[in-house]
Amino acid sequence: MIDIKTIMFVAGRKVTIYWSKTMTYLKDHLVLVVDDEPDLREMLVSELQSIDTKTREAKNGKEGIHIVKSEKIDLIISDVRMPGGNGIELLDETKKLNLRKPIFLFITAFSDVTREEIHAHGAEGLISKPFDLPDLIKNLEWLCSPSHERYAIKPSSQIEIEIKINQDPNEKTPFLMGRGGALIPTGKNLLEAGIFIQLDITFLNGKKIIGIAEVLWNGNSNTNGEYCAGVEFKYFNDETRGFAIETLEKCNSIAYVPERSEKFDS
Repeated sequence: MIDIKTIMFVAGRKVTIYWSKTMTYLKDHLVLVVDDEPDLREMLVSELQSIDTKTREAKNGKEGIHIVKSEKIDLIISDVRMPGGNGIELLDETKKLNLRKPIFLFITAFSDVTREEIHAHGAEGLISKPFDLPDLIKNLEWLCSPSHERYAIKPSSQIEIEIKINQDPNEKTPFLMGRGGALIPTGKNLLEAGIFIQLDITFLNGKKIIGIAEVLWNGNSNTNGEYCAGVEFKYFNDETRGFAIETLEKCNSIAYVPERSEKFDS
């Protein structure tokens, strides 16, 4: 294992990056970087190329969708707000072409578009600016890894709570599956974003998914003081992993994680 140290200056701020040559999932992938900040594009492109990733650049969504339509892009890293075509428009047009490829990750400093909305539009990832480059690369590696490997590695983070769900279409807050996570009812528990939870899900056909998920967002599910959460699956146990991956791969929802049909937040 060879550790590499890179020092770069972005907007006058020194950024130090450490990583290992053993990273492989991004190797030879074609990544499109879309941002109206030339310095940020240059930094991301330089670091991606240093780990043998092929890259393309665009300064807005309009340029980005042209490249997506003309080349076989594996992964898009995009800002949200850009003059000449924003990131949401690029995401929507990209998912119309193909739900699963390219993988789409947002980097943004703005909070006017919520994480709930971004994942409902189909984005597989979201990193807030300013971001830590090693964390970004780690996130990209995880998203690009094969499903049977991605969901076989148990997160080291502490499990905060265990939630059991029995699929019931008559529930006021239904359990809904997306391509990479789920909308789950949490009752009187308002789960904090960022925590990891144990999930035990029983479907109508009696089959189960048991694993670990990260809470991405939370909110009111009705006006009776009950809550729900959007979660991203991180791990499935050996007994249910095959069924879980099959379920995700068969899901034709645009949403990576579904959103609420109605918002009750004040």
